[in-house]
Amino acid sequence: MSRIRTAIIGMGKMGRLRADVLKNHGGFELVATCDIDGNWDYTDWRECVDKAKPEAVFICAINSVMADAVTFALESGVHVFCEKPPGRNLFDTERMEGAYNKSSKVLKFGFNHRYHNSIIETKTLIDANLLGNLVCVRGVYGKAGSVTFDKEWRNNPKLSGGGILLDQGIHMLDLMCYFMGDLSIQHSSVDRLVWDNLQTEDSVFAVLRTDCGKIASLHSSAIQWKHKFDMDLIFTEGFVALNGLLTGSGSYGEERITYYRKELAPKDERLGNPLEHTFCFDNDNSWDLEIEEFYNAVRKGKPIINGTIQDAKRAMMLVEGIYENT
Repeated sequence: MSRIRTAIIGMGKMGRLRADVLKNHGGFELVATCDIDGNWDYTDWRECVDKAKPEAVFICAINSVMADAVTFALESGVHVFCEKPPGRNLFDTERMEGAYNKSSKVLKFGFNHRYHNSIIETKTLIDANLLGNLVCVRGVYGKAGSVTFDKEWRNNPKLSGGGILLDQGIHMLDLMCYFMGDLSIQHSSVDRLVWDNLQTEDSVFAVLRTDCGKIASLHSSAIQWKHKFDMDLIFTEGFVALNGLLTGSGSYGEERITYYRKELAPKDERLGNPLEHTFCFDNDNSWDLEIEEFYNAVRKGKPIINGTIQDAKRAMMLVEGIYENT
């Protein structure tokens, strides 16, 4: 295996997680780390790219740094893996798009949820047309805050660009587009319902629609108190429920997918309570699958399928539209 000389910019929770995944993969040689706290190889990301001369860089820094770091790396001839969200706003994303279009390098964004087993199984059901056509999706993605939630950088709009929708809800928006195609915003409500001291929102409701009339609804929340990830997908011939998500904290519960076939005239009087088929997952290999796709793109010239600049721009257009449509 030909190893890729790699640097990580931003050694917080995500940077350290990526470092572990890169080590486990075996195809990456971590040659430099960078963070402003001074406990790593570099404190300046430009110096890190210039002096360490990596082939690839992982951008795990705060949102306000992303656009500058991604464009600088691409212009320096370096492949880039960037965490979500793709910057603070659509302008940031479009800056990255411009640099990517002028380069010959790989650019991938960390929409990690697409690699979870429940999401992979759901996409397989959709592509196989097993339950007919998908017509409606409902999604709830919520978490509790913390004692210092209102003081975190994620709730400082100068650093983050937005609140819970941009930080977490963007994953749900990406999945809705992944399952349904392009969406436009019909209605949205962006609110501070509990966290009065926030500079950003603690709750977002949005209704979206495709050009062919499919409908999606989203609730992105920082006031869920019990962490929650739920998606309901309604088809012409059945129904799929996604519940829970395997995470490092374990706070979103067991990850499972349950599907039902439509039964309007069941023989055993099971109307409204059809047979269910449930799959539960106790292993999260999403991080490994994500890194493998990036490796194959850099070393083998394979295309990026998940987390493209188009995916990033589509999700960010929806985020910005929801904020502006309120």
